[in-house]
Amino acid sequence: MKSKNQKFSKTVCDLCGSSRYYLVYKQSSSQKPRPASPAGYTISESELEKPEKVVRCMVCGLIYAIPGFQKEELVHDYKTMADPEYLKEEKGRRAQARMILSNFPKKPGGQLLDIGCGPGFFLDEAKKAGWQVRGVDLSEWAKKYSHDHFGIDVFTGSLKEAKFPNNFFDRIVMNDVIEHLENPKEMLQEIRRILKNDGILYLSTPDIGSFLSRFLRARWWGVNKYHLFYFSRKTMEQMFEVVGFKKIRYSAYPRIFSLGYWVKRLEGYPWFVRAPFSFLLKMGAKDFLLKINLHDQIGVTAKKIQRLDTVITSGEIPSSPVEKKKVVVVLPAYNAEKTLERTVADIPKDIVDEIILVDDVSRDKTVKIAKELGLTVYQHKKNKGYGGNQKTCYDRALEKGADIVVMVHPDYQYDPTIIPELVLPILQGKADAVFGSRMMKGGALEGGMPLWKHNANILLTAFENVVLGTYLTEYHSGFRAYSATLLKQISYSLNSDAFVFDTEIIVQILANRFRIDEVPIRTRYFEEASSIRLWPSIRYGLGIISVMCRYFFHRIGWFTSKQFRLKNDGDAG
Repeated sequence: MKSKNQKFSKTVCDLCGSSRYYLVYKQSSSQKPRPASPAGYTISESELEKPEKVVRCMVCGLIYAIPGFQKEELVHDYKTMADPEYLKEEKGRRAQARMILSNFPKKPGGQLLDIGCGPGFFLDEAKKAGWQVRGVDLSEWAKKYSHDHFGIDVFTGSLKEAKFPNNFFDRIVMNDVIEHLENPKEMLQEIRRILKNDGILYLSTPDIGSFLSRFLRARWWGVNKYHLFYFSRKTMEQMFEVVGFKKIRYSAYPRIFSLGYWVKRLEGYPWFVRAPFSFLLKMGAKDFLLKINLHDQIGVTAKKIQRLDTVITSGEIPSSPVEKKKVVVVLPAYNAEKTLERTVADIPKDIVDEIILVDDVSRDKTVKIAKELGLTVYQHKKNKGYGGNQKTCYDRALEKGADIVVMVHPDYQYDPTIIPELVLPILQGKADAVFGSRMMKGGALEGGMPLWKHNANILLTAFENVVLGTYLTEYHSGFRAYSATLLKQISYSLNSDAFVFDTEIIVQILANRFRIDEVPIRTRYFEEASSIRLWPSIRYGLGIISVMCRYFFHRIGWFTSKQFRLKNDGDAG
């Protein structure tokens, strides 16, 4: 805390920075503030005081409060918060916790953080599900209850004060917290810092764009003095975009409370909403658990994304303390004479130590040009196909002592100047493989990708994500970086010699719990660039479906495939 009379600093929009807004709600002079609860702020209180003024940003549409009280008052209420009524609803709150946890793919031993964790019911359920759990809360009561009843230590203070290490958590949960913050964007930036590159954020907050909010206006439960920001789905996604998250999906957010608690919470609602609950209460069903979705709460799962404008620029690549690694670029080539020279010219030589070209029996001057450019050249005696070419590329790069291997198509479709961004997560130990994604930030269509190919890519990627339980934006890019550690352990030699090799190696990576990151790229589609045609594309799609089926049966134990096991796991490789 800075001073006893510290005021809120937000006179501009936290999302876009504009100071232009118009009034949405203001307390009239005749309105008498509701008397403060003797216990101060409590989570379960249904009759909280309304804010003095709520406004909407004229630029981005974010709705936020302009508090008429000191920041010190709010922080004090959170720190001294104790809520025995909250504990009485433990059974329902645990059921809701299990519902939220079911959205997360299983990750035994993964690190999970609950921000604003309260007395620890969610943390205890996550702990039972196999997560390594940590919590953050301002309330001393919450910390004590969590420790005494569940043996879970909660950090008392702000997330920033907790000073968690970079890229530490696999999952972060923030239920009914972001609306209380003075700086939501700053909090999301801190979450992004401590979340792993493949990490997932689950966030819930009242939905100001919901029907109930618009119908009830200031009478809606979500409008109260302790809520400083009022998000809709649109402004939530805008905030994610600014910070560097991508919405994966919205999920229903039903609340599970006893009937008696529901009646109390709906006191401010119209009679036709309260009446059915009051009738059931009179029938003596006070403790009956009721699961209801009022559709006035946003529940959203989001993924941390890599973007050039929010994550890294080439100038940020550190020479220290990152250990120097040998980076080898491999070019799987076939009839690339028209584009090879331009591709090689754009490869940053200050990052790349050696360039290897593997020629798959080209009928043009590809080999001659490659040798004139000073590349290390290997030639196949017969055409082995795209996948077969990659196998030779990786074998030769590993023989040369590469620490990181970057595959670039020599047809100039991909931009080699992005190589520094591609290798950085591997250099920093944050990823084992990094893919250039044409689907992030609209790079594919802007670069001229045919619409049919773009849509097919999206459909196949969605199918692969469902089967593999991942959230990659693209599986089919030909611009990739792999750590040598990864290549030495997976059985890529067992993969197809055709185009489906690219999918098979991803499945091998995920099946053996290596880490994948993505970086947005722009591509160029032009006459000289190589491109898979319609019928080969159909065969490629069918091949992907076959790979997914084989992996699914491998995963559920119907049969064991050497292809999806590590080289040292049995006799694979």
